Amino acid sequence: MLLLAMSPCIVVLTDFSLAAERARAYAAVLAGPLKAALHLVHVYIPAPITTEYGIVLPVMDPQYAPETLRSLKQIADALPVPATAEVLEADWPGAIGEALEKYHPLLVVAGFTDEEDWFSEWFGNRARPLAAQTGYPLLLVPEHLPDAALYLPQRLVLAIEDRPFRLEPPARAVAALLNALAVEIVAVTVLPAAESTGGWDGLRAAQQSGLAACMPQCGLHKVQSELPASGVLEAVGDLHADVVALLDQGHGWAHKLFRGSVIDYVLRHTRVPVLLLAAQLPAPVPELLPH
Repeated sequence: MLLLAMSPCIVVLTDFSLAAERARAYAAVLAGPLKAALHLVHVYIPAPITTEYGIVLPVMDPQYAPETLRSLKQIADALPVPATAEVLEADWPGAIGEALEKYHPLLVVAGFTDEEDWFSEWFGNRARPLAAQTGYPLLLVPEHLPDAALYLPQRLVLAIEDRPFRLEPPARAVAALLNALAVEIVAVTVLPAAESTGGWDGLRAAQQSGLAACMPQCGLHKVQSELPASGVLEAVGDLHADVVALLDQGHGWAHKLFRGSVIDYVLRHTRVPVLLLAAQLPAPVPELLPH
């Protein structure tokens, strides 16, 4: 298919796994209403070897890149929306930076597997940190998303804490897509029983976030629980949400211990795609111990 110049686009990080196939299929569904082009990007990192001197050298397969590109072009041509295919021979950060600089997408899409072995964590799920690293919105599509779920999302749950936050500017690029889809967005906060009257600081931040045109009218759904991650998944089920969005601060020990564990838990147990949004949150104020 011919691509229109300056058209909105979605970058799909892809390979030949089941998770990548699900990501391509879901991205094609999202692209339709906005007439967005899909850019399938495959990153080829030559396999390293260690010599007797301890030097790591890349092993170059001269046939891999052209054969992979031919296969991806066939996949792109079979998609129901305009699509291109590209193989980038570079290290992972360099390739991602090149793709984002070239396309400036509304959204980056990748597949995600819930396997917990080291290979899946390093290779299959290496897109996981990209939202925080690049600022771009990242949609992770579960490997086992059924065909029945390949439809335009109608309701998105935005998980928030009860404190202010600000989306990174690139993350707000997804607003054009959410507006075109006319998705209903519901803010969700998980509060322990002692704080059950809270949630309003986080809601005000969500309403002012610029995530979509409908955000000023966004409502708040509260879940009472001591477990934030399972509370978010409970809200996804109760509200029959099609997508769950999580704020990804991406750095700092507090994030790794708390928000990072929430993201990882939701990814391991979700049945719907997960939208990661790079955000800045103020550091929590430590409680003063009584003298």
